[in-house]
Amino acid sequence: MTHTLSATPPRGRLYGLMSTLACFLLLAAVQVSAKDISVKDAASLLQNPPQGLTIVDVRTPAEFREGHLAGAVNMDFFGASFDSQILGLPKDKPVLLYCRTGNRSAGAYDAMEKEGITNILHMNEGITGWQKQGLPLQK
Repeated sequence: MTHTLSATPPRGRLYGLMSTLACFLLLAAVQVSAKDISVKDAASLLQNPPQGLTIVDVRTPAEFREGHLAGAVNMDFFGASFDSQILGLPKDKPVLLYCRTGNRSAGAYDAMEKEGITNILHMNEGITGWQKQGLPLQK
């Protein structure tokens, strides 16, 4: 009996390879989407916030006074005490993070992640996106 090598892999191996590839792509997509959330997702989250949620606004104190999300704490990303303030955040509790447009909060996200904070939800459209949706602010 002679065996011939086929140029096409057996169907089972091909499906297994495709399944593995699909899992890797899905994992990559989940890791990217887990970081950023839309304004709509943030608003929905705040309707029924998870236990221990901290809302962090990294704009300046003057911007914060103009209006912020209800319950938010102000940690000025450019302020001298920002690094020490993030050390006080719980590492295992969810943090909703935002700024004006998403730029400063992206930098704050990186700083928080370096300190071991793992459950960060970045509202990447910022407070300007929140206002465009006509959502309420607290002053």
